[in-house]
Amino acid sequence: MGTAFQTFSEPLDDTPIPSGYDPELLYVECARCGSPVMWEQGRASRLLKQAGIDPLELDASCQLMTDGCPRCSQRKQYSVQIVRLSSTPNVRRPPSMGNA
Repeated sequence: MGTAFQTFSEPLDDTPIPSGYDPELLYVECARCGSPVMWEQGRASRLLKQAGIDPLELDASCQLMTDGCPRCSQRKQYSVQIVRLSSTPNVRRPPSMGNA
């Protein structure tokens, strides 16, 4: 009634498992107005390389923040920071005490 299966095992080759995060997948946001910022392909990688940041240190909690964008500022150049978001979102909540 039962079907017999032949099992075998093979050692994994020495190919390393990739780690890190593709810099082009980082979310970019304007710190001034909160708008998403769209960049051309490769710009995030170039910026991180110039800053000396290893892509292997990145993960999905990392985000790029600019100090302005075309929507809220007339400048042509902006400063960029990489931030790591905490596991608890920074949500603005009303005061927890009051007389109401």
